[in-house]
Amino acid sequence: MSRIGIVIIEDEFFVGNQLKDLVLDLGFDVVGVYPSAEQFLNTTNWEFDAALVDIFLSDTLTGLDVGEHLSKRNIPFVFITANRDELTLKEAARLQPAGYITKPFQRFDVVAALEKIRLSQQKAISIRTKNGLVDMAPGDIYYIKGDGAYIEIYTHKGKTVQRKLLKEIAEELPDQDFLRVHRSYLINRNFVESRRNGEVMVNGVSIPVSRRYKDAL
Repeated sequence: MSRIGIVIIEDEFFVGNQLKDLVLDLGFDVVGVYPSAEQFLNTTNWEFDAALVDIFLSDTLTGLDVGEHLSKRNIPFVFITANRDELTLKEAARLQPAGYITKPFQRFDVVAALEKIRLSQQKAISIRTKNGLVDMAPGDIYYIKGDGAYIEIYTHKGKTVQRKLLKEIAEELPDQDFLRVHRSYLINRNFVESRRNGEVMVNGVSIPVSRRYKDAL
């Protein structure tokens, strides 16, 4: 499992650092923070998954210029803006950003924007059924139980059994969402309802938490 890598292009030092801390807190990796479009375009190796880009950067190139490059590479990005200028927003919309964060930003705005990016980055996993291979969205999975060489995948549709090790399915799932809590259980943290010593409730089901994994919760 790998974390989604984010770059931040923001010319206000304080804002850039705030965003960096928040992005890390939300379980993403920050690949780099750049104060200008020029520095970003001259030094990036393009090895990241998404970007947060200030539309109005202080140097010659703007966030719109960065957006053009990102669009050509099919890299999702979110525009950061304190300006509601209609012409600029129309130009920004042409680049089809994944979303907008308005300054001064609120935590929930950043959470919403990154959640949209996270969902767009999820890859379906292949599940073998009596009708052949089918795709299953990771976001549909409540939890997975391991039992030797088999796993039981629980979703809103019920239980699906696969011949696969728990550690193998874990490598196919996004670690922002899935967490090992026991040698026999992998849970989707988005469906956690409550936590108590030694157990966690996931969609109404009590899942044991072993000492080895309790610090991860």
